[in-house]
Amino acid sequence: MNEIINIRVIQKEIKWDKKRFVNARELHKWLWVWRFFANWIKDRIKKYDFIEWVDFFIYEEMTLNQIAKSGNPNLSQKQKGWKQAKDYIISIDMAKELAMVENNDIGKKVRKYFIRIENDFKKVMNIAKQNPKFVNQLATDFFKTREETKEYRKNFTDSIRDFVETKDYWTYTDMIYNFLFLEKTKEYRKLLKLAKNDLTRNYLYEEILLIIGSFETWLSWEVEKSSNEKKRPLNKKEFMKVFEIFSSQKNWKVYQKRARHIMATYDKELRNIEHPKLIDYKKEFSQKDIKKLIWN
Repeated sequence: MNEIINIRVIQKEIKWDKKRFVNARELHKWLWVWRFFANWIKDRIKKYDFIEWVDFFIYEEMTLNQIAKSGNPNLSQKQKGWKQAKDYIISIDMAKELAMVENNDIGKKVRKYFIRIENDFKKVMNIAKQNPKFVNQLATDFFKTREETKEYRKNFTDSIRDFVETKDYWTYTDMIYNFLFLEKTKEYRKLLKLAKNDLTRNYLYEEILLIIGSFETWLSWEVEKSSNEKKRPLNKKEFMKVFEIFSSQKNWKVYQKRARHIMATYDKELRNIEHPKLIDYKKEFSQKDIKKLIWN
């Protein structure tokens, strides 16, 4: 098997402790087990004495067809199809053991994959525990990106200086922050408890820095273009109109959603900070997020 192993590992908080889990169906697929999944997982649980709510828990979900049938009062329980699909969500330790007992090459590779992923999680979580404010700086290229995006910021402030009448830099910056992650600078700084001399962008995740930097660069070009067309600097109302049109482009909605997901998920998992306006954007924290944090 020459495929690169890529089994989804997620982090969940169980009894105030953050632990890593795997969907057993996905593990079953990667191990190339030829037995039916339900028979295989039940046999493994019984044979190796795995304990529910310690090593695994069961998640049941109705199919779309079952959901459609469930609303019909004329159907019996059997007709409604209440036999739901079961997913076994297993701890990463249980996953490593299941891979090992397959006693073949792919099982060994999968086990090593889980060991590496667990080590990566522990590395990030240990740093998050010791110094959560700086966990964003784990990314290999963070400081390089930070320096590059300073130039993007300069492009933006220069465009305000040269092409907008009202030099209200902080208001315009807050417009960008509010568009991307529904918070103004002061709100974000308050949540992170930043000191007066702390530079806000030193505490943003690398991907957020790149999104903000790209937005500022492209917006500065739009501001300059609009000013040149009018052959005069824009007034504040005209700047806001340019911002409104520019930010309504579909591609920025994609980046907006990504920025909100990162802020909501990473800050909750790594800094224990909850953004009140971003609760609906929090997603599962997985090995892909860990990879972005330390290997970017």
